[in-house]
Amino acid sequence: MTAISSLLDRLERVAIAAAIVSVLLMGLLMNVEVFGRTLFGRSTQISDEFAGYFFTAATLLCLVPALRHGRFLRVEAVINRVPPAIQTILKVIGGVIGAGMSAVLAWTTFELAWTSWSYGTVSLQAVQVPLVIPQAILPIGFALLTLAFVEQTALALLHRESAQETEILHGLD
Repeated sequence: MTAISSLLDRLERVAIAAAIVSVLLMGLLMNVEVFGRTLFGRSTQISDEFAGYFFTAATLLCLVPALRHGRFLRVEAVINRVPPAIQTILKVIGGVIGAGMSAVLAWTTFELAWTSWSYGTVSLQAVQVPLVIPQAILPIGFALLTLAFVEQTALALLHRESAQETEILHGLD
């Protein structure tokens, strides 16, 4: 268990850093677009496309930290009101379903990116970005989420809680 947790700890730090960079780049691009239109009456022609790529990357990269630190969407109103044995069963069922769905999404989005790469598909926008580049983040994000759900399931079976408060997210509530 510590091997998966240790790996996810390291990957989580990288994912959070990459998500922060994505959000900063998205903000910079949007400001450049606003100032370009306001001051010069010209558009970058890429702000919508790239802002979407950055937003998707930031969202997917933050799914693992959200799950591991109790910030993922959960129905705690039910879980907190049942006995500990049933809580464990519900956590295991939720973890198995989450891992299964994430694995399906990882595989499906991998096939999407692979198809885009095989056919050389590019975006319809002015820059014509090879779609495999932004699509590659999808299977990576979902594969990491699958691992995180496996970790959560194993922790529930071992009657251990995941680290809810760590230095990564400390003070961000």
